Amino acid sequence: MPKIRQHVNPLKSDLLTIAAVPRLVPPSGGYLEVELGSAESLFLIERARVAGEALLVGVEIRREMVVRADRLCAEAGVTGVQNVFANMSVDLPRLFAPRSVRRFHINFPDPWFKSRQHKRRVVGPALVDELATALEPGGEVSVMTDIFDIALEAMAVLESDEGGRRFVNARAPWSFWPRNPWNARSRRERQCEIEAQKIWRLLYRVAEPPPSRSPSGQLAS
Repeated sequence: MPKIRQHVNPLKSDLLTIAAVPRLVPPSGGYLEVELGSAESLFLIERARVAGEALLVGVEIRREMVVRADRLCAEAGVTGVQNVFANMSVDLPRLFAPRSVRRFHINFPDPWFKSRQHKRRVVGPALVDELATALEPGGEVSVMTDIFDIALEAMAVLESDEGGRRFVNARAPWSFWPRNPWNARSRRERQCEIEAQKIWRLLYRVAEPPPSRSPSGQLAS
């Protein structure tokens, strides 16, 4: 079996123009739930057992990993997961219509430790803007990482003046979520549990729009 790259630069020119990115819509009577950077989709395979009404979408930038994820889903008999070869940095507007996704998961994003590589990190203002556009009212963003600096960066973006107009912390401002609420674990989370490694969890919801006011300043009825 060929070795699959562990890290891929999402800003490479050939990954900024991936062809045939599908348009995904919620299933009839159900909803869309998406993992960004889904690897072999172990998280989604477990999640499928408790989210039967959802179409679970794994967005992965490594084509070889998408092939492996499809194989693992077939071996597990899971039919509610769709694995997609796409670049989350540029392809979310092509993948999802505005207000069509109930929940995004970002599980253990690549840390890109070197200063010159920080621009490749996933959770930044541009991605937050796109998540806010794609999420339905009350939709959620879940982030998990074992790197404290990454957790703080993600929190800072989501709780910034700009991000804060879009999202509210589901627990309390500048607070981490205490446990995994999804009944599903990625490979990295399982490894962290074996090694007794601390996991930082964030959960944010789309903010309710402020009440409209009349020109006189009175709340609209």
